[in-house]
Amino acid sequence: MKDSPRRPRFAINAAVVFRLGEELITDVVQALVELVKNSYDADATWVKVTINTHGSPKSESKYPDATGVVLVEDNGHGMNPGTIERGWLTIANSPKRAQKAAGETTSRGRTPIGDKGLGRLGSQRLAQNVEIVTRPHTAPTTEYYVAFSWDEFRDTTDLGDVPVTWESRPATLARQGTTLVLSGLRDLTAWQGQKTVASLQRKLSEMISPFQQARDFRVHLEIDGSPLELAAIAERVRETSPLKYNLRFERGILKVTGTARLNYLQPNQRADQDVFNSLCRRDDGKRLYEFLADKTGKGRPSRFKLSEQTEWFVEFAGEQPLDDLDGVSRVNGTAANPGPFHGEIDVVSLDISDFKSDTISRQSDYRRLVRNLAGIRVYRDGFGVRVGEDWLGLGKQWTRGTSYYGLRPANVLGYLAISARDNPDLTETTSREGFQVTPHYENFVALLAWFVRFAADFQEFLRRGVLRFLSEHLDRDAGIAPEDEHSDITKRIENVAGTLSSKKRLLRGTAKPLRRAAEDASKTLHRVRRELDNALVQDREASDALEQLEAGLKTVLVASANAEKMLQEASAGLDQASELRTLRAVLDRRWETLQAELSALYESISLGLTAEILAHEIDNVSDRLARKSALLLPQVTHGARRASIIAYIEHVRSSVTTMRKQLAHLSPSLRYLRERRERIEMLPWTTDFAMFHNERLQQKGIQVIVVESGRPRFTVRMNKGKLTQVFDNLVLNAEHWLKEAIRAQVLEEGNLRIILEAPLVRVMDDGKGVEESVEESLFEPFVTTKRTGEGRGLGLFVSRQLLDSESCGIRLLSDRNEHGRRYVFELDFSAAISA
Repeated sequence: MKDSPRRPRFAINAAVVFRLGEELITDVVQALVELVKNSYDADATWVKVTINTHGSPKSESKYPDATGVVLVEDNGHGMNPGTIERGWLTIANSPKRAQKAAGETTSRGRTPIGDKGLGRLGSQRLAQNVEIVTRPHTAPTTEYYVAFSWDEFRDTTDLGDVPVTWESRPATLARQGTTLVLSGLRDLTAWQGQKTVASLQRKLSEMISPFQQARDFRVHLEIDGSPLELAAIAERVRETSPLKYNLRFERGILKVTGTARLNYLQPNQRADQDVFNSLCRRDDGKRLYEFLADKTGKGRPSRFKLSEQTEWFVEFAGEQPLDDLDGVSRVNGTAANPGPFHGEIDVVSLDISDFKSDTISRQSDYRRLVRNLAGIRVYRDGFGVRVGEDWLGLGKQWTRGTSYYGLRPANVLGYLAISARDNPDLTETTSREGFQVTPHYENFVALLAWFVRFAADFQEFLRRGVLRFLSEHLDRDAGIAPEDEHSDITKRIENVAGTLSSKKRLLRGTAKPLRRAAEDASKTLHRVRRELDNALVQDREASDALEQLEAGLKTVLVASANAEKMLQEASAGLDQASELRTLRAVLDRRWETLQAELSALYESISLGLTAEILAHEIDNVSDRLARKSALLLPQVTHGARRASIIAYIEHVRSSVTTMRKQLAHLSPSLRYLRERRERIEMLPWTTDFAMFHNERLQQKGIQVIVVESGRPRFTVRMNKGKLTQVFDNLVLNAEHWLKEAIRAQVLEEGNLRIILEAPLVRVMDDGKGVEESVEESLFEPFVTTKRTGEGRGLGLFVSRQLLDSESCGIRLLSDRNEHGRRYVFELDFSAAISA
């Protein structure tokens, strides 16, 4: 009888473990963090990591001659033999994975975070040898010792043949918990040198939270006798912050609160700083607060909900529901909720004079420290998730000019705290190199993007507000009427120029008598000096000398009176010169504002010029295509009669017709027709206008509806191009928000209604309406709540300007929709009604 053949089976080469460690653990910092996570999962309240690049293990160690040691000690619940075998000796196995999937927690209520079995592979990247001494809480008088060398994996073919030392012995540890000894460091240079340690400190702060609020257990780190005080240093840097934000997302709403110190509002220009100190610091900013509160209040809800705060000058708040986010990602029709999270973000000072430390004394060292700690980081249960440098795009909003006053990546320091229990849908990649892109993660980022925009708007409000406050006081001192932010640019310049001219005339009037008085005083003093000299030289009789002296004294008195008058006039002249300097400061500030406004205006003008050129070219192209199609069609029809060619020609003709229709819509707005006025019957005009847009919008589930009410038939006399642009802007605005509502499944389809009731036209849509934060500023230039890159905030501003040029108007009515927002635009054509 033959022996049955041996059953084939898989075997694993021990060297595979090395490749797994190299691919899954990217560097020594991550390797160290994976070991610290094991202590967290073991319910430790603290973990101490000691790195000694020069020493060796204790003499009783199995590897006493190894150079370099990493010692990891904790007071967790320790490991029993089963845990050691499953957790350390079974590669890539993790009992925590099942525990996490079942929703189970530790005795301290922690959800395991080290569920990928990477801790032991991290030790392979750090050192050659591993020794474990653990005293479990289930057997307090016993400890277990395990030792093995990673080098054995290279010399052994079968993974099961790698030698492991295992023994049970009476407890030597003074506490329950685990001590891990890694000896024979693979890369000693990774831990040595001042620059290396500084880099390590920065990387560790990315992976182990330096914010005590983001974790509930302590991590002590020491390298060659020097402690790395991550939490203490970070806290001292945060104490320099003049502006703080607190974020909390729960029950589907992101709430932002914060505080700002008065010194955050100090202007950058030296001249403005002097005025700021005299006006704002003297009363601790009370008048400034009243000015800012009035700008946001005026009897309506404030977007920033300002309130006075004694120590911090001002408090503020804002909130954003997840469901109302633009472009919110949905799963089965419901917004994908990333789960509750919180965070703190500080704008820290870059001036070392605000920093308290015994070890850092140079400005350059302090700035380097801030640069190492800077960034908004994500920590899950106190351990960092690698999200990439500037993952929220703070630098982009700066370099692209979308927000000059927004958060800057160089001096923003903060954290976002998530947890394994509350945020299970924010899943990390296997390599711990970031989050997996899911609808929940997309909404997490979208909420934070809203916060970044909110912060930029608030900081711009504060900065521009204080400059306007100072400007108004300077204007008042200089005799200039306060600047109206809605006034015409030309009027603003004329206001300053007129005052400047009057001051110049006054100064010229002072100069002439000042010069004449100086000349008289000089002549008088010269004459007195000459008479006295003559009296002494000639040595006349005393009586003659006295007479001469008396006459000279009388002359001196007259000169003195003239000199006094001269000084008064000189003082007046100096006052005029001082006022001129103040005027110069006002003019400089207004010039900077005008330059910024004109720059954006020029961009829009250039787009208009480009549109004109494009329209001209499209007109030429469409004419040529139409002529060639007309010539070609008879030839094809009487020839081969190929259906595909005929269909193509018909398609070209249809496209040409569509282009011509677009051009016909655009033509009234072109330069050569812009000033032509004509009689326009509003009902047929708006009906044609609606048909034109419906051809495009109906494919997107949107329809423009013209509603007749009261007296719908009336005629206006105005420029058709301007009228078209006004209504185009309203339609394009409504289209954007209706598309967002349809995409978010708030609406199935959207309607835009145009209601005619002479001499008024009301325009409204089914969207959410106008945000309260911009209700009063909606028609100002560059005001928009659209995402960055999707709107300039000029449409409604241009519409108002175009209507103003025809003596007509537009306003946002106070009516509110089901969302509690205003939504009706009313256009008044009273001044353009034609009989």
